[in-house]
This record gives sequence, C-alpha cells and structure tokens, in this order.
Amino acid sequence: AAYASDIAAAGRHLLEVLRSMGAEPVDEHDRIDLAALAADAIGLVQPQASERHVELEQQGAAELPARGQARAVTQILVNLIGNAVRHSPEGGAVHITLAAGDLARVTVTDDGPGVAEADRERIFERFEQAEPRGEGAGLGLAISRRLARSLGGDISLESGEGEGARFTLALPAA
Repeated sequence: AAYASDIAAAGRHLLEVLRSMGAEPVDEHDRIDLAALAADAIGLVQPQASERHVELEQQGAAELPARGQARAVTQILVNLIGNAVRHSPEGGAVHITLAAGDLARVTVTDDGPGVAEADRERIFERFEQAEPRGEGAGLGLAISRRLARSLGGDISLESGEGEGARFTLALPAA
C-alpha cells in the first residue's frame, strides 16, 4: 500500500510538471531553497539508491536561495539524481553539491561510465539516451533542460568516457 501511494504521488507530481510545461513562461518565479529541494529529491530517489547500494551524499551550502518553481526544480533534481544512481556502479556514490555565486548551482556527480563527447548534447534531445539500456524513454534530460531554461537557468554536463558524469543545474540566485 505504501509503494502504491508513493507511485500515485509521483505520478501526480509528474502530471503537474508536464502541465506546467505547456503554460506560458512566467516572468516572476518564487524564492526557493535549492538545498531543501535537493534533500526532498534525495528522499524520493533513496529507495532506488538503496536497492543498488548507492550512497547519496548532499554537501555544500546548508541553504541555497534561488528563483524558480519548487515542483519543476524537484522534478529536475529527481531526474538528475535518478540518472546518476542508474549509471553508478553497485555500491558506488552520488554526490549532490550545492554552491552559491552569480547563479545558484546544484551539481550531481556519479562514478558511472561517463558520457562520450559525441553524446553530450544529443542526450538532452527527446527520446535519446547515451546507450540503449532498456530503462526509461529518453525524456528525463530533455524535460529537465526545458524546465531549467523556462526558469531562467540551464543544465550543463561535464564528463568523459570512464570518468563519471557531472550534471549542473544553474538557476538565478535569489
């Protein structure tokens, strides 16, 4: 029953995010705390991480004020952290690092196989994946980048084959 409830809540959350993507861009965004939203996203991905014995570690700023929409940012972080868990070796670790500056940044780093240079932009397109794994539809990164850009931010990737991946969500600081 608890799993069914979690699935239903996640489905409602995703439906809200998808509905908001069709809405007109909003000039004003709420003041949000990226550190708190990262902790929420970690909580949502924790069961998947536990299954694979992957440790999730949040580090950096205890509070990270930014401008955005809480539901959209949570969905972005769930996508990024979930991808990192899927691509990390069993028993590995995923680091979620928060940093303030001209932009508020959350970087998700994994110990996975990394992303080949030829795939670094392609994986942000709809229905694209770095390698066919049979998991997902190839929409997570496309949706995440679109949401980030609609909030005045972006998602970047630093990676090399065999070096893991570092996805950074950058949003306007508040």
